[in-house]
Amino acid sequence: MLDNFNLYPLHVFRLVARGGSVTRAAQELFISQPAVSAHLKALETAIGEPLFERTPRGMQLTPAGTVVLEQVNRLFALYEEIPAAVNALRGRVRGEVTVAASSTPGAYLVPELLRQFQERYSDVRSVLRVGDSAEVLQWLLDYQAPMGVIGEMNIADGLQSVEIGSDHLQLVAAAGDSLCRAKQVKAEHLRGRTLLLREEGSSTRAGAQSLLGEHLKEFERVVEIPSPEAIKQAVASGLGVAVLSSWATKLEESAGLLQPVRDPLLRHERRFFLVKRKDRILTGTSAALWDCLTTCKPKTINKDKKCKKGRRL
Repeated sequence: MLDNFNLYPLHVFRLVARGGSVTRAAQELFISQPAVSAHLKALETAIGEPLFERTPRGMQLTPAGTVVLEQVNRLFALYEEIPAAVNALRGRVRGEVTVAASSTPGAYLVPELLRQFQERYSDVRSVLRVGDSAEVLQWLLDYQAPMGVIGEMNIADGLQSVEIGSDHLQLVAAAGDSLCRAKQVKAEHLRGRTLLLREEGSSTRAGAQSLLGEHLKEFERVVEIPSPEAIKQAVASGLGVAVLSSWATKLEESAGLLQPVRDPLLRHERRFFLVKRKDRILTGTSAALWDCLTTCKPKTINKDKKCKKGRRL
């Protein structure tokens, strides 16, 4: 039983589970490793089940530990929202709120929406946390962020999503490349070329693989680069071609560095979604941010009305 149990051992447990290490948790908490171990032992005694297994890869959760972590994450999410909920009761929206986003919307869509949110609620401090789409979904499931923005990919049944914007994924090459002049890209246009792809877990990578389809096997090499900026520089230097967001290449196209191919089948619209856990009730600042992100319209991103839609995800 957890009668009269305080939250600190649960907090210690949560940090060990996230980092997979007693040492990391001790460093983050500024306490000794034996103290961390003592808190874990006390929690396991109170629950009556072992919560971790020590493995060469670090501390691994047991089945009981996984169940406890889910409840602990939910508990701390509610605990951390108490000030915002009280302020909302008084008719005030103030405090701090976090939104997670994958790299493309995190760079080109969400900042403008957060600017509008800050204009509406000047007493709120918004925090943007950027990772790849898979990381964002995991942060939501682990209650590390109340909401996130991702591109099109498989979304778990336990998550709610609302479409809030779109870009176009397109195959691009260095400006002046003969590939850009082909009205219909064929196998001979791609032989001997290098395709630069984003990392696994990125919705841009998933979109690129879907867009290229059978063309993937026609490239001589496929190189994974986790940075969209590095990919743009490599493409502009003639080191390969890549599927990138129309938002990400807008300036380079204007500067005559990058150019999308003409083939309309190698360009398609991609939607972006605001996502949260279905069982997470947003209050105060989180509720206000969700409302803004689903109703505000970005002013700095314009749809390409000339774009012909090709295959969709």
